[in-house]
Amino acid sequence: MGREEAVVVGVIGACGGAGASTLAAALADGLRRAGRRPVLVDLATRGGGIDVLLGIDHREGPRWADLRDARGEVDGRALAGLLPTWCAVPVLSAHRTDPAVLDQGVVVDVCSALADACDVLVLDLPRAALAAGAGGGADMSTGAAAGAGADAEHAALVGACDALFLVTPLELPAVAGAVAAVALARRSGADRSMRLVARRPAPGRLDPWEVSDVVGLPLACVVGWDRTLAARVDRGQGPPVGARRPLGRAGRELGALVTAGTLARTPAVA
Repeated sequence: MGREEAVVVGVIGACGGAGASTLAAALADGLRRAGRRPVLVDLATRGGGIDVLLGIDHREGPRWADLRDARGEVDGRALAGLLPTWCAVPVLSAHRTDPAVLDQGVVVDVCSALADACDVLVLDLPRAALAAGAGGGADMSTGAAAGAGADAEHAALVGACDALFLVTPLELPAVAGAVAAVALARRSGADRSMRLVARRPAPGRLDPWEVSDVVGLPLACVVGWDRTLAARVDRGQGPPVGARRPLGRAGRELGALVTAGTLARTPAVA
């Protein structure tokens, strides 16, 4: 999967509404600001589309539904050049009016092609991806894995990630979800590449470092609360990722970790 060129980074939520898509976008922007060439891929192919979150759903360009027949040798550079962009980052999104049911192999083939066209492939992974990966047997070269269809492809993509960021709001139910996510990841060895990203606010005053200890993952970043986020998204302006905004700072911080190559997999626990 473009392994000689691209670093593959996955972002996944510990619970519904964790903000994984927003964090994935902020990371992609942070990488761009650091001089890298990222591509952002929304892997919830049957969802409403990350393009709506980013405020670019009106822009022309292919979505997953347009790639139903993309198998085998896909021209990643040509595809990346056609994708709609957000903050100069090419984005492959689902389409809210045409959720894509894709044949097995399409997602892996497309992601592999895009990995050849960029420095860092940022994957916005659905939570079910970890459950798929827990079955083991993923083969990135063929897109095959234990199971079939989307589950098999998600397992392969999780296995291809050089780093996985688990976005966890500082609330007790989310922390429980993070513990469960790590347990699933451990079954396939994916936990060795996982890092915790804690998101404020913390209404119960949970401490990010204590949460890191409970979850059993190194803490990569704490994302501050931005009261303007929801309003900006609802107005179609996309997440605020300016230099002084919490998401902007988090994106640059995580981007620096990726760029510096300091996210080597931790040793397996015996």
